[in-house]
Amino acid sequence: MSTEPEPVLGIDLGTTNSACAVVRGGRASVVRRGDDRIVPSVVAAMLDGKIVVGSRAKQRRAVDPTQVVYSSKRLIGRRFSSPEVQRMRQTVPYRIVEGNNETVLIDLGGKLQSPVEIAAHILKYLREMAEEALGCRAVKAVIAVPANFTDAQRSATRIAARLAGLDVVRVINEPTAAALAYGYIEDTDRRIAVYDFGGGTFDVTILQITRNVFEVLATSGEMFLGGDDIDEAILALMVDAFERQHGMSPRAQPVVMERMRAAAEQVKIELSENFRTGILLDNVLAGHGLEFALSEADLRWHIEPIIRRSVPVCADAMRVAGLVPAQIDEIVLVGGTTRLPLVREVVEQVFGKAAQTSINPMSVVAVGAAIQGAALIGSLVPLAGVSGVSSLPTSAVLLDVTPRSLGVRTLGGFVDAVIQRNTQIPVEQTRLFTTTTDNQRIVRIQVCEGESEDFDANHKLGELTLGNLRDAPRGEVTIAVTFEINADGLLEVSAVDQLTGMRQSATMRVAGRPSDEELDQMSTRLRDGTAAPPGEVASLSTGAAPERGRSP
Repeated sequence: MSTEPEPVLGIDLGTTNSACAVVRGGRASVVRRGDDRIVPSVVAAMLDGKIVVGSRAKQRRAVDPTQVVYSSKRLIGRRFSSPEVQRMRQTVPYRIVEGNNETVLIDLGGKLQSPVEIAAHILKYLREMAEEALGCRAVKAVIAVPANFTDAQRSATRIAARLAGLDVVRVINEPTAAALAYGYIEDTDRRIAVYDFGGGTFDVTILQITRNVFEVLATSGEMFLGGDDIDEAILALMVDAFERQHGMSPRAQPVVMERMRAAAEQVKIELSENFRTGILLDNVLAGHGLEFALSEADLRWHIEPIIRRSVPVCADAMRVAGLVPAQIDEIVLVGGTTRLPLVREVVEQVFGKAAQTSINPMSVVAVGAAIQGAALIGSLVPLAGVSGVSSLPTSAVLLDVTPRSLGVRTLGGFVDAVIQRNTQIPVEQTRLFTTTTDNQRIVRIQVCEGESEDFDANHKLGELTLGNLRDAPRGEVTIAVTFEINADGLLEVSAVDQLTGMRQSATMRVAGRPSDEELDQMSTRLRDGTAAPPGEVASLSTGAAPERGRSP
């Protein structure tokens, strides 16, 4: 009988592509389905209402683009009014609308679905793919997220995993996962920079690896920068070329634009390895085709401003860590965008040395997450440089940090920082709040993440409500509110009456989060594998959104 413990999946839920890895027999590897190791993060509704994921869904982009959702990771955990959501509404062919509590909803197959549900479809696909490859049940998972993900985005990812039938044992930052994989592949005591340029997000993390200790020194990022932006730049060149060749524009034709966008992505991939590439698309519009050629030199001229946006982020991370480039021993690349020659040149200019290329940037995060999963259950993983000997990865110590400051609103719209950016997690801090009127029963506190002294310039997490307070003159009821950021980077809140020692009600109304009823509906659809039951489309009004600033 096998003594192999229940596997813990390591999942990289990416903007463009996703991957799943697992440690079996003491080795970490990416699971496969046929020849597929990397799964496109694409979800589509078929004509019969069934949901498909991955390559099959991606193929639908050129057939029925309004029913194909991609890059939805850029939407998860965001409020509808955010600039990032409004920007995506202008560029994607699928419909994005506002729901209750400022939630983002996507019209897929006649049903308005949350980005959380879209993510759940992808995660469910990865779980089933892993179970098929392993031949056993696999529900435990470590999921990697961008280091600069907000509390709302981390929470949304956890909810998506639960809907997909996964038990998340840990949420880990993508750069930390990559460093963990690197540390087990390379026998090293050194300081590394993880340069993570994915499909939709960019961040850089500085870590100190001292044998079995992985300590994050600093992290910084831009949450709306990635390979998708490069695809859009190439698409713009292709549209301009078509307009010059034929005197007509394809911009108002969703199917045509998606076909060209898919071709733009392929041009990007080919120019990662070749000096020049060309495409010929037949019958693009009104019987006219498109002949398009692009050199790597021309591409870099058009996308260099995009890539250069990563430079100040790297500088910020080094500044926070108190380091200069010469003190960085190694640069680890993560994300498919890092295959572009220009990206690697910029990295070398920033850090003064070439990045190492021994690790696959497309799978390193999933592998690192799987290694962390093995560590959490005490599975054996061979350490690099230790021939014939396995070491317990439970001895590996991960010291991560919170990427953003946590604060509360004060009089005048300013911010009182409760937990500072770059504080090692888990961490907790306590603040005292008091009543301002006689017999006040409720205190409401607005909470944000960010570095600005102006509350409105930061990312608003939501509103914390302290309820059922005892009757007393104003100022006599003082509540100690403890803000805790756990090992997953998630915020937990508790409150105690300072005088009586009684625990108080403390609930956070998170803007953009689906309601429990909506989550139950999502769970039902995930089990059925459908976009919408027959006849349900007519009841899909989003309703009136709550007024901005109104208390719950």
